[in-house]
Amino acid sequence: MSLRSDVLDFLACDEATARSAFRDLLSDAVGDSDDHARGIDPHGLPRTRSAVAPPPTIADVDGLTERDRRLIERVRLLDDAPVGVTLCGPAYRDTPIRYANRTFRELTGYSLAALRGRNPRLLQGPETGTAPVEDLREAVSIWESVTVEVWNHRRDGTAFFNRVSLRPLPGDDGTITHWAAVQEAVDGPD
Repeated sequence: MSLRSDVLDFLACDEATARSAFRDLLSDAVGDSDDHARGIDPHGLPRTRSAVAPPPTIADVDGLTERDRRLIERVRLLDDAPVGVTLCGPAYRDTPIRYANRTFRELTGYSLAALRGRNPRLLQGPETGTAPVEDLREAVSIWESVTVEVWNHRRDGTAFFNRVSLRPLPGDDGTITHWAAVQEAVDGPD
C-alpha cells in the first residue's frame, strides 16, 4: 500500500481501531529503508494527549462537533507527514476545511486561520483545468473516493501540480460526515 492510502485508511477507520491503525501506519512507514524515506517519523510525534490538543484557532471555535474534534486530533498526529492532509466538513455546508496539517499549510502558504471554514477550491486559479475539478465535484456528489492531478495555486499565486486523493468519511451510522484528502506536489506534465 502507499502512504496516501494508508493515511486515508487511518482517517476513515472507526474509533475502536484508530490506535491500532495508527500503529500500523507507523510500522508500515518505518518497515524498510525505502518506506522510511516516504514515511512518518514516529520520534517526532507527540507523546501525550495534551500535546495533540487542537491549537487555539481550533479549540476555541464554536460549532465543532465531537466527531470534528476527534478527526482533527487524528489529522494533527499527521502534521509532519511527508504529504499534505486536509479534513473537510459536510458537503451540505460547502465542504469547509476543518483542519489542514502543517505539511499542507507549508505547501500552499496558507495559515490555518486562512484555510479554516473555506472550501478547498480556494487553491484553484488560472492554471487549474476543468476536467480534474469536475472529477472532484462528481466524487463529492456521489460520495466516492477519487484521485486526480490538478494545477493548484499557492497563496502567493504560484502554480503547482498537485496529486489529490479524496475520500469520504462515514460516521457511526454510515452517513458521510467529512471528507479527507491527501495532497502532494508532483512533477507536472511537460
